[in-house]
Amino acid sequence: MSRFLVGTRYLSLIPILGLAIAAACFFIFGGIGLVQLIFELIFYSAENTHLSAEGGQGLIIFEVVEFVHTFLVGTVLYITAVGLYQLFIQELNFVGWLKIESTEELETNLIGVTVVVLAVNFMGVIFAGTTDNLLQYGAGIALPIAALGLFVGLRAWAIKIGKKQHRESDE
Repeated sequence: MSRFLVGTRYLSLIPILGLAIAAACFFIFGGIGLVQLIFELIFYSAENTHLSAEGGQGLIIFEVVEFVHTFLVGTVLYITAVGLYQLFIQELNFVGWLKIESTEELETNLIGVTVVVLAVNFMGVIFAGTTDNLLQYGAGIALPIAALGLFVGLRAWAIKIGKKQHRESDE
């Protein structure tokens, strides 16, 4: 039975491959779109020198921020794939911040990138000026960020208290 349970860890390869492929798609399509935008800007600005006077500069910034958002979502997917691989299959030789040894570390990394994705999303909305209820929209983004920050802080505090109690019981 234990051999079977140990072997089932390879089932995690299914979501790992799916996440890695999805991350690659976000990076590839985002990169292609960004290069296309740059070429359009080069040719458009050569034809029209009044780009900033028409309010086009804010739209350009919004489009670039949208590509940053796409890359960050791809990063979240990639970090999740790498983290699951390290947790279930084997350790990988990555830089320190990408070494995942527990689900808590994976969650903390994901929460950090998720906060950045939400912030970039909000910044894109500001540049686009597409919403009349900017305060409500901002609060809708700020509340989950605050909740995630509280979650991470309370978890770190609980782990610290647990380690302290464990050391005291060993003495």
